[in-house]
Amino acid sequence: MSNSTPQITILDGAMGTELRARGASVPDYRSSAWSAMALVHDPGTVRQVHSDYIAAGADVITANNYAVVPNLLARVGMTDRLEELTRLACRLALEARAANRRPAVRVAGSLPPLDTTYQSDLVAPENDLYEAYLRIARVLAPRVDLVIAETLTTVREAVAAARAAAEVGLPLWVSWNLRLDAPLIRGGESLEQGIAALQSLP
Repeated sequence: MSNSTPQITILDGAMGTELRARGASVPDYRSSAWSAMALVHDPGTVRQVHSDYIAAGADVITANNYAVVPNLLARVGMTDRLEELTRLACRLALEARAANRRPAVRVAGSLPPLDTTYQSDLVAPENDLYEAYLRIARVLAPRVDLVIAETLTTVREAVAAARAAAEVGLPLWVSWNLRLDAPLIRGGESLEQGIAALQSLP
């Protein structure tokens, strides 16, 4: 029997809904560029949410770039601001870490769904996903400690994100969103299929 102490990593909580609760300019998540709007209008609130999560004990905070993706930015006329807003999201997270004097806290970047969250029918082909994730990952690479491919609904999103992360040398965590009526990824695939698809990737 092992006497080793289990290692527990505490992640931060929601960003978009927390920003809205604090009065920041964040439209409904089904709307385009929802949490990204806080980067434009309420960057100080974004930084404060990060800071409060760190103070509450988070070991990992995730930069607020979840909605900073080509499709969503295009719907609000901000396609050309992807790099700028991604850099800003990282800077706010890094500033919060520095202010809290907890250098061991890791900053993660997000490789999120590239269209409306939870909609597996809107997921693009793998190569299109890879090109978009690589564009984001190149901005994240010098600024974050790892990336989280989060709230995914298909296996191909995870594979494309893993390929992009490997290309820029970033460690990657993957999380899928599951169906409510069965232990399946929302797109219909099993977790076993997802894990098998990632086995050969770094």
